[in-house]
Amino acid sequence: MLLALSEEYTDHYTDHYTVDGDIFDECTDIALTAFLSLAERGDGECGQAWQNWVTREGRETYAYMTLDALLAAMAVHSTEAAQDDRTVLVPVRVTDVLRRDRAYYNRYLRRALPNPLRDAKQLVLFSNIPITDSRALGEAMHCLQQWCSKGSLARVYSAINSGG
Repeated sequence: MLLALSEEYTDHYTDHYTVDGDIFDECTDIALTAFLSLAERGDGECGQAWQNWVTREGRETYAYMTLDALLAAMAVHSTEAAQDDRTVLVPVRVTDVLRRDRAYYNRYLRRALPNPLRDAKQLVLFSNIPITDSRALGEAMHCLQQWCSKGSLARVYSAINSGG
């Protein structure tokens, strides 16, 4: 189908084609919808491919928040969890937070939402830090300073020092 919608790319190649990005996105959406429908109905090949994907990627959690709001919410809520030894869930190093732009997803969001957030995919490695580990907490707060507003930092600091 994509070949029928493509144009031949003529610079030095006879086997390369180009297709409009929006057309490609629409075809991708249709193909994914058909694939997931087959997997849900028990199609063996699609079901196996879906299961392989879930095993490989299924531990990701998506949150539709700004990075600032996500980091602050995770830290504050983790200090409120019932536990014997209080901990906080935060990234410890600046490199624990990555941003990956995804052209397809950004185009999809622009079509689907009136005012989408620009940063479509953030990857955060959270560590569970004991409240008593002042060295690790210092590193974590330094990391949070790179990504969070002063208001969010104040909420995190207050939650850590509130005594649970």
